[in-house]
Amino acid sequence: MIKSCKVVIITKNLKKRARPIDRARFEYHFNNDQTEKLIKELKKYQNKDGGFGNALEPDFRLPLSTPMATSIALRYLKNISNNDSARELIKKSMLYLEECYNKNRKGWYAVRKEVNDYPHTPWWHYDEKNEMTVIDKNWGNPSAELLAYLVRYRLYITQQLDLDLLIDQAVSNIEVKEKYESENEIYCYLKLYEELDSKNKNKLIPHLKTAVEQLVEYDQKKWEQYLPLPLDFVNNPAKESFGIKESAIESNLDFYVDLIEKSKDTLVKPPWGKSFYQTELKDAYQEWQGNWTLKILIILNNYNRIEK
Repeated sequence: MIKSCKVVIITKNLKKRARPIDRARFEYHFNNDQTEKLIKELKKYQNKDGGFGNALEPDFRLPLSTPMATSIALRYLKNISNNDSARELIKKSMLYLEECYNKNRKGWYAVRKEVNDYPHTPWWHYDEKNEMTVIDKNWGNPSAELLAYLVRYRLYITQQLDLDLLIDQAVSNIEVKEKYESENEIYCYLKLYEELDSKNKNKLIPHLKTAVEQLVEYDQKKWEQYLPLPLDFVNNPAKESFGIKESAIESNLDFYVDLIEKSKDTLVKPPWGKSFYQTELKDAYQEWQGNWTLKILIILNNYNRIEK
């Protein structure tokens, strides 16, 4: 029997405990397209320079704009980009991305050094010597995802960036890899894949298949750990599976149904635990619970595993 879940109790908790942006996202996905409410919340995170900050990414509380926070905002805006108000936010963010593009990197660094002046988890600490965070060791996170949005919204950018050259750079960066160490980088490449023409998609396919094969965790005994699960790569049945078997996807859906059922009186706790979220980052851990719960609910809904 295919497992599905009822979400009445956990929905009440999400509306009560999640931050307003995630409540607005829930309303958009599940309650008659509350687009204006979502736009209103997203505006709170956009700065005058067009970029996004203000702890949109819960793990660093920097108010200033960063490419990483901007990538998250654009991820949400993509769903509502037919809305005039949403397009204005997107246009401003495109200008920001052009301004903070790093020619030497041929891409973007995730955050700026001022991140150290505000509460943040260790992986977001800016290394003054290397002039980047540990996240930046993998070019594609967030550069591949940001390039995806520049391709999608190319009408909003000026002539300062050569998108064809950047696409070639992105393809080259993944082609030379033999071992893939960052699932987050591959998630970004998957978003780029969705926006490319068939010629460039075909260039990426074999490398993405290899990356997914190396990274995905099929051992269900480990699924409560923070590891890349099948649905992290295929969060919608309409998407390319890159070699992930349907049986693994179904098992992952069953796992998420059980997780929601077990968490129905609270919210789903993120699998990386709370040890990094003491004192100044206590709010971030609560924010992640709402965000993580919503992520799972959206995936289950994409696969028709929620009882209406």
